[in-house]
Amino acid sequence: MQHRTNSFSLGIRICAVFLPTVVTCYSSAAEQVRLQGLVVSGVLVNPEHYTADGGRYDLFLRTVPGGKVTRLTNHQADPKLNLGGAIREPLFSHNGERILFLADYANSDERRTTMTGAAPYANTLLNVWEVRLDTRAVLPITKGEFGWNVFGWSPDDRFICATYPSKAGSLDQDTPIPEDIYVWDMNTRQGRKLTRVPDGVDDAFWSRDGSRIIYQSGPNANLYSIPRQGGKSKMLLRGKGGRFGYSFSPDGRKVAYIDTDTVYVANADGSKPMSVIKLRRAADAAYWPKPQWSSDGQKLAVYELSHCNAHATTKLHVYDTAAGKDKVVATLKEFVTDLMWWRDGQFLLLKTLHAGNTEKPDPKTGWHTFHREGLLAVSVDDGHVAILKQPDEETKGLDWVETLGRSIAPELH
Repeated sequence: MQHRTNSFSLGIRICAVFLPTVVTCYSSAAEQVRLQGLVVSGVLVNPEHYTADGGRYDLFLRTVPGGKVTRLTNHQADPKLNLGGAIREPLFSHNGERILFLADYANSDERRTTMTGAAPYANTLLNVWEVRLDTRAVLPITKGEFGWNVFGWSPDDRFICATYPSKAGSLDQDTPIPEDIYVWDMNTRQGRKLTRVPDGVDDAFWSRDGSRIIYQSGPNANLYSIPRQGGKSKMLLRGKGGRFGYSFSPDGRKVAYIDTDTVYVANADGSKPMSVIKLRRAADAAYWPKPQWSSDGQKLAVYELSHCNAHATTKLHVYDTAAGKDKVVATLKEFVTDLMWWRDGQFLLLKTLHAGNTEKPDPKTGWHTFHREGLLAVSVDDGHVAILKQPDEETKGLDWVETLGRSIAPELH
């Protein structure tokens, strides 16, 4: 799964509420196709040791099926590493052999907090780190105090794209902060600043061939590209306010996006847009998700959150490009935060979030808040649901990689 956009993350913070667990069942399709993969999560390990994230977190890996759990980081094991306890947002490489994550340095917790006990900006003092599954080596990638955002691995897993604000933000920030786009060569561990974006970066992703970074910026949602080696940015599409979630088809000939309450598919240059999915935006929802293409480019999936409260309902839409029809494949009483296709196109994988406040403190953490993420697989054919991970522990981010037919850290299985 790719990193969420800045605007998407803001929506999650605004809309996180208590949600009841959905009653699920296993479809015949789920029984016939073996769901096999790895789930990585930033999991709370010490609620009493205060950090700006509320407690100490570490990364844990879980096998599916089987549920074997492996601890990947231990902030107390190697003091020289200087790894802090605010560990979040893990992101697998495409081949599943490496994991990026955001974390602070061990001496930064006091500086991350304010008089209200909260970090002054979402990722303040968080840097990019890496853990390798074969050696369990944990290494820092970046340094900086203003907070990094990661926007994904290149298709060949050699490079990563990340952004860094040009100055510190604040809780009441009402104007965009200029951001710098960086590319890191993960073989040499050297970073290169590509450009400064005056209006900040709302979304960024790699071109299909890995030669360019494509990013969205500005109040008109314009789409730009810049070569991986650096150079001048080029406008790809002239957008307009209310448009976002650009996603190019696997062959690069089409682009999907959301404009207000409609999913459109257009030519790659934005010409000849065609309405394909009508959505009903919840009045209390602060964002729309990003449409996702199947690997063969024949289908386009998106989810629709009809409420952003205790009665949240998510509809999963799949548009068949050959038939020209939109189908709601499932309706879940869940708050969904991310969506991706299973490699063979038979399933959609969904991150779910149960979060909010409680009147009485939680018996495990002693907190009056909770933030628990899960993972579901939904059959595109019949809409039945399989639970890959229950939202049963305090987490700060979750990611998934499929391992069927691959050799990824075989000792984990």
